[in-house]
Amino acid sequence: MEGNSRANLVTRFRRRLQSRAKTTSDETIKRRPQKLQKKTVHDSTENHDEGMNELGERTYSVFSEASTLVEERRSRDHTDMLHGLAHHDSFDSLVDASYNQSKGGSNPHIDEAQLRRIKARNEKSEGMIRRLSSDVWKHISSFLDPADAAHLAMSNKTLSWKLGPDSLRALALPEHRQHRIRFLRHMDGHFPNHLLCFPCGVYHRRTSIGNEKLKADFVNYPLYACPLVFASYLPRMRLAHGRELPYSFIQLAIRHSLHSKNHGNDPNLLSRRWKDSTNGWMHQSRYIIHDGRLLMRIRSQTFAPPKLTVTAQRHLLYEREDYQPYFSVCAHWRDGELMQLCKCALSHVPEPRQSYLTQLKKAPTVSRTLNHASLVARQCDECRPARRCPECPTEYLIEISMTEDRRDPVNRFKHMLSVTRWSDLGDGSSPTDNPEYCAINGIEAEYDSFSHVGRRAVAGILRHRTGNQKRLPPYINTVL
Repeated sequence: MEGNSRANLVTRFRRRLQSRAKTTSDETIKRRPQKLQKKTVHDSTENHDEGMNELGERTYSVFSEASTLVEERRSRDHTDMLHGLAHHDSFDSLVDASYNQSKGGSNPHIDEAQLRRIKARNEKSEGMIRRLSSDVWKHISSFLDPADAAHLAMSNKTLSWKLGPDSLRALALPEHRQHRIRFLRHMDGHFPNHLLCFPCGVYHRRTSIGNEKLKADFVNYPLYACPLVFASYLPRMRLAHGRELPYSFIQLAIRHSLHSKNHGNDPNLLSRRWKDSTNGWMHQSRYIIHDGRLLMRIRSQTFAPPKLTVTAQRHLLYEREDYQPYFSVCAHWRDGELMQLCKCALSHVPEPRQSYLTQLKKAPTVSRTLNHASLVARQCDECRPARRCPECPTEYLIEISMTEDRRDPVNRFKHMLSVTRWSDLGDGSSPTDNPEYCAINGIEAEYDSFSHVGRRAVAGILRHRTGNQKRLPPYINTVL
């Protein structure tokens, strides 16, 4: 009995020691700093969702599984992801996307509400068109010319279905070639890599896009692949003796400013400086775009000796074959007083100074006036002011000035005759429908030049535009 009581006493004492040691360890843990303890979040109520605290926030750890606030995770469809990468708000091909980017892209100022209103208005208008029968629309189109009838048929799908392809087939007839050109001209902005050929009435693909250069022998260097390039007469205009400007370069310059740089070339690339070795005339050409029209300036110069006879003046101004001026003129130069004004300016070229020794060799008298003669040419009131052709938008200015001739070691400074021409070449629509171009080349005789002058003449516009530019474009020097 005594042994059992001792064993029970030892067991009780051991249990009491163990309970005290556990209590001491719990108190030690409670006395540790709070930053060393791991904070455990317990829900205050049993109604909260799992993983949410009392503030309604979800707790994440660095190594936890990535998830969203959505309770049920949905697997991504990789097929939709690929299609989303291929078509982002557009189903255009890469060619269409590049073309839309070259034209400036879509209009960012039109929102979805405006697009819905435009679509609703179009549907309403098409509904009104649909109420009329096809016979009524065909009767209406019979009063229009072939080009306008084709435009009416191409307005929308409803009119195209009601009018049919008859209006488009009529444009293919040879007698309607001018109407076909007028119809195709409105599609110029949709074909940056093509150019409208007026002899064929078809858009041809450009052979060297962006690298077109104006050359003297432009016939052997065509801008587009046309089957009739060597069999037909390309539209052109005369610039000077032996130089012409094809109408295709006028198109490229207008398209560059009207649409984009991919549609044409910069008009400054047409500027040239050349010298005709057969007659000694020097020419400079300059082109700019103003209000959608191409303006041209050509300055022709040659050395003018004093005291020329009538025959010598004629040989200096005219060529021998076609009896046309060496400098740039319009088609009405024979009708006015242009050549008489040039001869009048040549008569004002002063004589060079004569020393007393030179005078004594000619005669036993001397003149102080000849020894101190002025080298400044004083033109009269007849040949000094600028003139404008009454039948076309062309202006002229004739000047006599002193110029250095580096090739003459004896007489370095000479007088030079300068004839400057300013012309408005029009909007580049067509060589037969462009009123300015037709008037310059003498095709249309009903053009009133003074009624189209406006607020400023062509010379004033060109002087204002070229004077404000700090750096002139590089000229291309050539010798003919």
